[in-house]
Amino acid sequence: MKMKLLAAASVLAMTATAAVAAPSMYINVGSNGYEIPVLTANDGNTTTGTFTQFGFTQLFATSVYDLSDGSVEGAFYDTNLASDFASLGIPRAGIAMDGVTPVSLVTPTIAQVNIDALSPLVPPTIPGTDSEGFGLTWQLEVRYKFDGMLSNATGPVYTGGTWELYFNDFLNNANDRTVVSGHLVSSFLQVANLTLNLEVDSAEAGFLYIQDINGNYVSAGSGTTFSLDTNVDPPIPAANQLLAFVDSLGNPVAVRQTELDGSIRPTVPEPASLALVGLGFAGLFAARRRKA
Repeated sequence: MKMKLLAAASVLAMTATAAVAAPSMYINVGSNGYEIPVLTANDGNTTTGTFTQFGFTQLFATSVYDLSDGSVEGAFYDTNLASDFASLGIPRAGIAMDGVTPVSLVTPTIAQVNIDALSPLVPPTIPGTDSEGFGLTWQLEVRYKFDGMLSNATGPVYTGGTWELYFNDFLNNANDRTVVSGHLVSSFLQVANLTLNLEVDSAEAGFLYIQDINGNYVSAGSGTTFSLDTNVDPPIPAANQLLAFVDSLGNPVAVRQTELDGSIRPTVPEPASLALVGLGFAGLFAARRRKA
C-alpha cells in the first residue's frame, strides 16, 4: 500500500511540476505581408513560431515618489505613459537630492518601450527566422503605470495599476492598436529581483495564442496571467539618482529613471488547478490513514 501511495504521489507531483512550467505561445499577425523575403521565413502562413517569453532589454522605467512628507518612503508610481511625462514636465534637468550629481530626465525612445525578442526565436535579422517580420515590419510596445508603496525596510511593493501590449505596424499606421491590456495583481521582491504578477482584462481575439494546461493553444483573453521578471538595482533609490521638483499639479515629487532587462511569461496553472493537486495529496494520505 505504501508503494502505491508513493507512486500516486509521484504522479501528482509530476503533474504539478508540468502545470507550472512556462507554456509556449505564438502570434497570429493576420497577414503574411509582414514577412520580408530572405530576412524571414516567408512561409506563406501568418503565425510566428512558438516562443516562451517576451524578452526586453533597456526598458525605460520612470519612478515618481511622493515627497509631500519630505521622504521618498510611501506612495510612488512607475510609468512610461506620455501623459505622465507631460504632467511631470519631462524632459528636465537639475541637481540630484545629494546636492552634487547632475541628473537629466528624458522621454523614452521607441527602442526603450518595446519588446526586443520573442524568446527563444532567433533574432529577426537572421535569415529564415519564423518571426513573421517581428522587429522588421512590426513590433510590440509595453505601456504601463503601476502604483506602489516604498519602505526602506522592505523595498518597493506594487499594489495595482494598468499595462498593455501595443502593436506598432511599421507599414501601415492604421493597424496600430492595443492587442492585450490588463492590470497588476501583486509583486514579489527578493534582493534585487522583482516579479510583477499581471492579469489580462481584454485581448484581441485570435492574436496571441497560449498553450493551456492540456497542451492546446487558445487565444489569450480575460483572466490570462503573466509574470514580469526583472531586476531593480538598487531597490531603494539613492539620493544621487533622484531629482526633486514640483510637478504641473503642484505635487512635490522625486523622480528616478532606470533601464530594466527581463522577460514577460504566461503563467499556469490557475489557482484552482493547484488546489486540485493539493486535494489529491490530501485524499491519498486520508486513504492511507483509513487503511491503517
